[in-house]
Amino acid sequence: MTDTAVSAAYANGGELDDTEDKVVNETCKEVKNEGKQEKSLYERLGGIYAIALVVNRFSDTVVNDTVAGKNSKNPALRDWHNNKLNRLPGLKFMRTLWVAAVSGGPFNYTGKNLADAHRDLRISPEEFDAVAADLEESLDYYNVPEREKQEVLAAFAAHKNEVTAGYFEAKLNESVNNNTSVNNINECKRY
Repeated sequence: MTDTAVSAAYANGGELDDTEDKVVNETCKEVKNEGKQEKSLYERLGGIYAIALVVNRFSDTVVNDTVAGKNSKNPALRDWHNNKLNRLPGLKFMRTLWVAAVSGGPFNYTGKNLADAHRDLRISPEEFDAVAADLEESLDYYNVPEREKQEVLAAFAAHKNEVTAGYFEAKLNESVNNNTSVNNINECKRY
């Protein structure tokens, strides 16, 4: 699907003129509203192909992000983006499933919960915000309408505490270890 086709789909209220998309939607037993109720965010985004296209660009952008990508100050993120990119296609798939699921699509996200999935990366709030900016840029690139863009960004932001939990856990453990070391030094000074 071309960038032009996705932009046209957004301009057309999320309707794609693509036989393959119709086949996927029928296969997934997607229910069309037929004007009875407001379309889901998934439908307004243009379905799985449009979501996958945005996620693809977003994921590639994150790799090169100066704060959260391959040159990040965070050693875990730097390592992932330099040494584990063979996992990126699977990550793109999981991100696509996640967006499709949270936007009301006919898919279930089957990955780890977001806290567990990100814990070892120790993503700081600043790194999370940089990734959110990459997502916004990708949504803008494909001319996703403002309402839908804000809904996607809000769904992403709603999970900030889960994604950054590993960072705060590491800081807490570091603090506890530093206090223990200080207490041990003070204890030794008594003798």
